[in-house]
Amino acid sequence: MHAIGYIPSLSNTLFLFSNIMYQIFAIASIFSLGFLGVCHGQVTGIDVRDMMEEMEHIWVDNDGTNSNGFVKGVSPCLNYALGSSNQGEQTSAQWVRFAFHDFVTANTTTGTGGMDASLGFESTRGENHGLFVNDSLTFFKPTVNAYLSMSDNIALAVVASVAKCGGSNSGIKLRVGRIDATSAGPAGVPGPATDLNTTLAQFAAAGFDASQTIGLTACGHSLGRVHNSDTPNVVNSSFVTATNLDGGEPFDSTPGVLDPNNINDYLDGTGNRGGPLCTAANVADRSDYRLYISDNNATIQTMSEETAFQTKCNSLFEKMIEVVPSTVTLSDAVKPMEWKAVDVLMDISLRGDVSISGLIRNLYTTTQPPKTVSYSTNSSTGNSSTGTSSETSGSGTSIFGSTTYWPFNSTIAPGTTSLSFNNVTYSVNDNIFVLPAQSSFDSSSGSVIVKSAALTSASGNGVMTAVLYVPTEQEGTISPKIVQQNVTLTSYGTAGAYTLYSTDTVKISSTGTVIVKVAQGDSSSRTIKVTTFAP
Repeated sequence: MHAIGYIPSLSNTLFLFSNIMYQIFAIASIFSLGFLGVCHGQVTGIDVRDMMEEMEHIWVDNDGTNSNGFVKGVSPCLNYALGSSNQGEQTSAQWVRFAFHDFVTANTTTGTGGMDASLGFESTRGENHGLFVNDSLTFFKPTVNAYLSMSDNIALAVVASVAKCGGSNSGIKLRVGRIDATSAGPAGVPGPATDLNTTLAQFAAAGFDASQTIGLTACGHSLGRVHNSDTPNVVNSSFVTATNLDGGEPFDSTPGVLDPNNINDYLDGTGNRGGPLCTAANVADRSDYRLYISDNNATIQTMSEETAFQTKCNSLFEKMIEVVPSTVTLSDAVKPMEWKAVDVLMDISLRGDVSISGLIRNLYTTTQPPKTVSYSTNSSTGNSSTGTSSETSGSGTSIFGSTTYWPFNSTIAPGTTSLSFNNVTYSVNDNIFVLPAQSSFDSSSGSVIVKSAALTSASGNGVMTAVLYVPTEQEGTISPKIVQQNVTLTSYGTAGAYTLYSTDTVKISSTGTVIVKVAQGDSSSRTIKVTTFAP
């Protein structure tokens, strides 16, 4: 039994969320959504599979070939990615705090708010004081594109923080399809001095009952710190030092580990006694204490053991990141894929032979990858062709294991509809497609030329149009918006059964990766990244 000691309070400070080593290696082997599909996200004409695979890429490809630096931002958990370690800030804590502040002003009755990145428009509000809003948006900005909204980045950030901060490996489901807000949402994030009834009412509007509110607060406040620079009324200036410039006071002795230490310190009256939001000099600032004691510590008592704590936190964190506006449909869960195609591109020769190329990625743990990888293409008439790749072209590491890549490049038969390998199938459309090897993109000047091919027999279907999805600066927030830019292509020749098309040079100003496809009448190609274009 725990003795109740001197206790703390809640705050809109470091709501760190670190409990899921989303390491459920239930690696999805079969992933058969087509290249042409339904849009779940903020941009029309984007296939949900592309969105899910983009999320999987950022989540899984941590180092080496095809790597993305996202997860490194919270590795190690105590890392501060955008400044000096002497600042006393913690990126993982910032990311979780961002998610908390973004979601908690939702109204599930009216279907508004939640995880929608509206917080970017609200950084000057007193309830959002601190570096965490703009630090987080600045870090996420390069990975916002038509496949992955800012609010999907925020959800991923929570999951990554949990995984890198020692959370449970039982996992939190990670989904895509969130739609970014275009303006600020309502105020109302509970702070240290917010009274109990107001706090519970705010959480209730966002879909959390009293016990869930207590649990989510305890889970988040297992990690991170409250800063003197943000809340000097809660944390006194004695915490400001040469190695802790913002004066961060931790909730417990392990601010970089998601564990029930903060709970047990609170219940036992030992250590940090639950942290500054339980022990603030001004009783009115003890928001965590008001929550914990509101049910006579019943919720906290059930979470004091490690297993129960991890189980409860996983459930509550997942619930938090899935609070979205009623207009949003989230995808199925994104899982690490054992086998996956990367940068699947099409090309055409002068005589009209169509080819398909790309990389095949294998994610593995203890079982070593095979020496060779076989793949096949299949046509609507039943014709199939098999190829083998025996030379690897790179490797990497991941929190889920290791990765190896094999290149492939094969001429395909007319009417080819699919590419398959190791029980994974991708749809192929050889009626109309972008020609990345013949297109060009100059990242320094923002100059793009899009070239494409389409069956001449279908050329009477209308004007050929390139659709560019451009991440673009917007007023009021660091978060970019996706602007759709349509550009007409004109024919410049033929190649076998195909007519070839090209745009003039297009100038774009982008904050991240531009996605492009071509369309003619009711037909459209799959989308690809302009970063796959020739320089």
